[in-house]
Amino acid sequence: MLDAQFYDLIQSLWGAFAEAMGSVRAREPEPPPTPPILQLRAGLAESPAWFLVQAAEFDPEPLTVERLRVRDVYASERIVAALLDLMASEQWFDHDGGAYRLRIEGRAVLDRIHANRYRWLGALDLPDAAQRLERRFRDLINRSLDAPDPPGIWCLVHSRNRAPAEENSTAAKLFQYVADFNAFRDDCHMAGWRPLGVAGHVWEAFGLVGDETGPTADALFAALAYRGYSVADYAAALAELDGRGWARTGEVGYTLTDDGRAVRAEVERLTDDYFYAPWAALSAAEILEIRDDIYTLRASLEQPAAT
Repeated sequence: MLDAQFYDLIQSLWGAFAEAMGSVRAREPEPPPTPPILQLRAGLAESPAWFLVQAAEFDPEPLTVERLRVRDVYASERIVAALLDLMASEQWFDHDGGAYRLRIEGRAVLDRIHANRYRWLGALDLPDAAQRLERRFRDLINRSLDAPDPPGIWCLVHSRNRAPAEENSTAAKLFQYVADFNAFRDDCHMAGWRPLGVAGHVWEAFGLVGDETGPTADALFAALAYRGYSVADYAAALAELDGRGWARTGEVGYTLTDDGRAVRAEVERLTDDYFYAPWAALSAAEILEIRDDIYTLRASLEQPAAT
């Protein structure tokens, strides 16, 4: 039961919360406007909105291209630098060499985002299952913070830096815990594949070849242009996969070899093993209760979004 699908179930709460917050926002007399720059590349990790979230995680330390790419490991240096420079041009950051420090204008945007989010989350009417789930998630995140290295907890620790205060709503805490699980999953997945010595964009290309959605450099570029790499970069990535014996080219492009499929399966196994190690103290009945409470909470959140 504790596998990638269970993790996806946890993450489904993010979208459910987002839709429920959207319903609350729509009922407000004058929904607060969103700065246009926050709509740029919305939903992508390589976006001003996500980089502002990262600024909150690192604050008071500045952002740098290198720090951002620890977790956003699939993005090119040039796209990360370009977006940071764009945000500096809006006076959200002060650019000092390679460091981007939040200015008062950027903090004001962050404060508005947080105030709006906590207001919308606090307006949600949650079922009793939410209280149980908050306690379970809190315990699991605390256990995850005690994880050894590997997998390490770099992403999780930074995610917790933007945790809501204790007096905030149960919904606000749950929303953050879902983000924390996502961060720890990133820690675990990177711990699985980084010892193999491949670059992030090569590993991502490997995944798309395995999914049969990126058999050629052109197909990879079409799917992943937002990462900031070129067709030539992806051609070189495919050549590296070929050189490692993980993929071979054929009539329709590259496909994984048996060795490639074995490598991918082993990394997924390691990811799950690392991620669910903090769950080892839970009984099967307790895990089922968590699953059922997620379904109950998600159904409750989806109800106002549909009205």
